Amino acid sequence: MKRNTLTRFFTLTDTWSHTPKIAKFAACLSLLTSASFVQAAQCSFTIPDNWNNGFKTEIVIDNPSDQDLNNWSIELTWDQGISLQNSWNGDFNCHDTGCTISSQSHTIHANQSFGLGFVANKNGLTGDVTMTLSGDICTNSEPTTPPDDVTETGLWQLDSTASLLSYVSVKKEHVAELNQFVTQNNEAPALSGSIDADGNVKLAVDLSTISTGVDIRNSRILDLLFETDLLPVAYFSAQIDTALLSNLEIGQPAIQNVTGEMSLHGINHQMTLDVLVVKLASGKVNVSTVSPMIIDSKSFEMDYGIEALRVVANLSSIGESVPVYFNLTYLTAEQDSFEPVAMAEKPAAPTELSASVLSIDAKAQLNWRDNSNYETNYLVRFKSLDGRWQTAAELASNSSFYESGLPESGEFDYKVIALNNSVPSEPSNIERIVVTQTDPVARGMQLYQTGCAGCHGSEAGGLGSFPALDTERDIQTMIDTIVTTMPYGTPSACDEQCATDIAAYLQTLWPAPLTCDVGVAPVAYGARQLKILTQTEYQNTVEDLLGVNFEVSDGLSPDSQIGFFINNTHASVQPSNYSNYLLVAEELSQWAAENNFSPALNCDAVNEDCANRLVDELAPQIFRRPLTQDEAQNYKLIATGFFHSGDIEAGMKLALEGLLSSPQFIYRHELGEPNPDNSELDADAFELTSWEMATFLSYTFTGSTPDQQLWQAAERDELRDEANIIAHASRLADSAKSVLGDFVGSWLGTGNLEVATKDQTVYPGFAQLVPAMKAEMNETFSYIMTQPDEKFSSLYTANFTFVNQLLAEHYNIAGVTGEELQKVDATERGGILANGAFMARWAEVAESHPILRSVRVRRRMLCQDQPDPPAGTFEAREQRLAELSDMLQDPSTTNKLKYHSLTEGQPCSACHEKYINPMGFGMEDFDAVGKIRSADNNGNTIDASGTLFAPEKYAEVSESIPFNGAKQLGTVIADLSSAQSCLPQQMFRYVMGVGHDSLDPTSDEDRRLSETEKVGYMCEIDTLTDAMMQNSPRAMLEKFGSLKSVRYRKAWSRNE
Repeated sequence: MKRNTLTRFFTLTDTWSHTPKIAKFAACLSLLTSASFVQAAQCSFTIPDNWNNGFKTEIVIDNPSDQDLNNWSIELTWDQGISLQNSWNGDFNCHDTGCTISSQSHTIHANQSFGLGFVANKNGLTGDVTMTLSGDICTNSEPTTPPDDVTETGLWQLDSTASLLSYVSVKKEHVAELNQFVTQNNEAPALSGSIDADGNVKLAVDLSTISTGVDIRNSRILDLLFETDLLPVAYFSAQIDTALLSNLEIGQPAIQNVTGEMSLHGINHQMTLDVLVVKLASGKVNVSTVSPMIIDSKSFEMDYGIEALRVVANLSSIGESVPVYFNLTYLTAEQDSFEPVAMAEKPAAPTELSASVLSIDAKAQLNWRDNSNYETNYLVRFKSLDGRWQTAAELASNSSFYESGLPESGEFDYKVIALNNSVPSEPSNIERIVVTQTDPVARGMQLYQTGCAGCHGSEAGGLGSFPALDTERDIQTMIDTIVTTMPYGTPSACDEQCATDIAAYLQTLWPAPLTCDVGVAPVAYGARQLKILTQTEYQNTVEDLLGVNFEVSDGLSPDSQIGFFINNTHASVQPSNYSNYLLVAEELSQWAAENNFSPALNCDAVNEDCANRLVDELAPQIFRRPLTQDEAQNYKLIATGFFHSGDIEAGMKLALEGLLSSPQFIYRHELGEPNPDNSELDADAFELTSWEMATFLSYTFTGSTPDQQLWQAAERDELRDEANIIAHASRLADSAKSVLGDFVGSWLGTGNLEVATKDQTVYPGFAQLVPAMKAEMNETFSYIMTQPDEKFSSLYTANFTFVNQLLAEHYNIAGVTGEELQKVDATERGGILANGAFMARWAEVAESHPILRSVRVRRRMLCQDQPDPPAGTFEAREQRLAELSDMLQDPSTTNKLKYHSLTEGQPCSACHEKYINPMGFGMEDFDAVGKIRSADNNGNTIDASGTLFAPEKYAEVSESIPFNGAKQLGTVIADLSSAQSCLPQQMFRYVMGVGHDSLDPTSDEDRRLSETEKVGYMCEIDTLTDAMMQNSPRAMLEKFGSLKSVRYRKAWSRNE
């Protein structure tokens, strides 16, 4: 392969203010020979900007092959003594006459382009500069698409893989940083553009693709500057003379003056710029900036965001105007493949804006005329005392009213903008409000947005390692934390009044307590959904249906996990993992054939009668419903050997493989059907069929396919009747031990106790205890949940447990022999808290861990949202460990003193002082392997006195209950309404695949439930809690089958 060398020369005296002559951009191509064979790529560079003291070079490497390029390098040479100022996207090893540029771990993916570049100083040089780009990866051929003889249609489509758009920002007055819009892997392109036959130019920039090289900076720019939640796309539209493109000769450049409209950040702004147009080949043109397009943040009302970024990053300055560069490649397009940029129509501007202030509570009231018929939402903006416009609110379409608190006395300007997706209307008239009174909430909002939002998000949802603040917590603790530690890095910037105002604002973001309201949700409807069988459910099912005696589910794709639980409700089978289902189905059908399809079918011989029985008897059990007439006919053709020249065994194998890989088997169906005879149902509601109810009951209680009694009940369509459902739920609860064990192991984390390894020099033989400990927890929980005479309190106060001989000897319990678990009386342990598995799971390798235990109790047993540690915690802890090294090595230092000393300072004490440590210290009477102790490993006396702060609500930290030891803590928890409702909440999520208030609270992209859906689910939680507290945990378990949200479904809309 030949080594490609691309040479360009230009004049050093070019400036941004001068229009360069076409001759300055002339290029010549020379070819050098390389002996090594490497993969071919198209290498090119441009010099889009050239000024008195320096110039900018952009390099593009296009990889047209189907293989990635790794560990690549290219060479750039020049004759004069130029020096680099900065560079990006490569490792630049430079000297006086050039640079060797290597990959710096950047992979150029197959069929993708990669951009890099640099800014150079001229060092006083004048005259022409000749630069040469070469490299073994660079081919000497022009791109094959489009070929020279392509017919130009007058339609032009942007080649996003060969196009770049970037801007340079400057901080601290002289530090320049390159920011690019980069297409992410397998996602929509960062840039899209089109030029139609009438010369209408449209360019769209997906602002969410910004790449600064720093993830937290990307997040802050999207949140604070671009506000991509509201305005994700920027548009440029213009009109050009298409004759310019069609009349250009190949290789001929031309300069075109373009005037167009930029739509960015809710503002439309006319802009004029010169662009260089070069026809690279027939049907291929390149358009680039002659001089940079200057974007002034004030013109697009982004200067408030610039200031917020500056404050968050603790910078002395950030430039408010940036030069924008682009290098765009367009290819001619056929009419049937041309895709003009889908830019929404500009909505009509709102008019007749009026504004007034309510003097009583210092609120601004706005009213306007809604003139648009197709806006998607409205933006309300106001100009604060610093003279910067900022977004005050996003309102729904058809809005014409807004009310908001005002931060302080002064004059405030307001305006309203209609949006159609990211396309803004012209703004309304501006109205000014003069206010003399103050509102702490509005002051707090302004303070939060400028000083806190960069780390915690504009809506306090958290960013990166910085925690969310949009959940309820103790007000005074939060104020104290802000005063002493915030803003991060400059805590003195926010005094007591500032912190109080911010706390007042944050309280408005906390969700209102969710309560049941039958006026809102007279019937609680669940969601229509399909659930993929979990690996355990799949294994149980094929064992019950086919008699399989070996593990097959490990060949399936891993289950999804949401929160604490395995949850395949919102997963889907993709082409990439469906092959796993096919392979497992093939393995099962092969095994069945080798066993003459026994015990699933008791055939005397593998003949046509046996094939028909496969379809008539076994197939409905696999589908968990009768087959339709077409399904039965098609499967019989397969099973009787129609596609295998009459080979019935081969046909039955193929039919069974098809059944086991069908969506009818892989998914549990909870879709329902309309039932106009059911007066409880809304017109858009669905009722589960008896077959679907049989499936729900069976998998909920047994983790496997319906048994014969459920099958017969479904055949008689009896499972629409509540009494029949309750009867079967009561029967199946006796078989729920396995499912209950899986639930408690996931809920409390004991299901993977083996990951909590111990120091074998301190606790030899712990690994052998793990199976018995897990079984103890599972047996204890399932016993209490299924015995009709046990109460909820037994979960925390039980004076019994289940042990075998090995575990009894570990606990020093006498009189137990054998490997089987036995129920034994115990006074110091029992239930799910004072339990060996729980205490060992949440401990260190040689000592207890009061913090882990405390946080797990609060989050999992009380359902309180204990926030994650704030930013800076790790650094503070490492510093504290170093400071306390001598004390921590002292054998007289207790575990309690250790953790108190590590967490007594800020930022840790805000949570540890009351929420975490006092409760955790009260469980010190259990060691790291679940044994009760009175002394620690060094012989120090254990002090297990503790206090449970905020027992009912996380925000009520002034409330507290003292206790001594884990058993007493269990007694306290058993009486708490927070714990009594927590178990039904956790079990509801486990059974239904959705929480009562969210789909996935652990995800930043959690799709929101509608208020009606959440209120309905809260009513179901109340129903379950009442059944448990008025009767027994078993009564609650049985109640799941007859919940309205189980039997009745809707196609709920869940918003991102």
